[in-house]
Amino acid sequence: MKRNFLTVCLLVGTFLSSSVAMAESEVMPTEPFTETLDNMLKDERLVGYDIRSLTASDIDVELTYSGNHHYSDAELEPFNNGVCYALLKTAVNTGLRPFTGHTDIRCRAVQRSGERAEAGVLGTSRYQRDNDDFVYHSTR
Repeated sequence: MKRNFLTVCLLVGTFLSSSVAMAESEVMPTEPFTETLDNMLKDERLVGYDIRSLTASDIDVELTYSGNHHYSDAELEPFNNGVCYALLKTAVNTGLRPFTGHTDIRCRAVQRSGERAEAGVLGTSRYQRDNDDFVYHSTR
């Protein structure tokens, strides 16, 4: 009797833990996120994006900035973080709770070559669950 009970508990525990792991790697619907990012493209600074990962545990987007302006970190940080906040809001609206779960959100900033700047990686905004905020790290 005890052996059967332990076997059932082990099977149920295995099932539940695998369900959680599958939920974390579950692909999110792209439409709400592309709609959010398309709205951000209305700002002339941002000229493109590439959704690199969109799962319940990992949202990773590369944001491409225009090469017609040389952005300082002081200019870039609030805008890049703002795009990430918009993605956080979209994630919450789709049912995720990044601030209590295990969702990693990153917005990588890259720049195209243009009149005033050369192509290159600018930095990354990353979600900090501890304080429910984004922190920008420059790569220059």
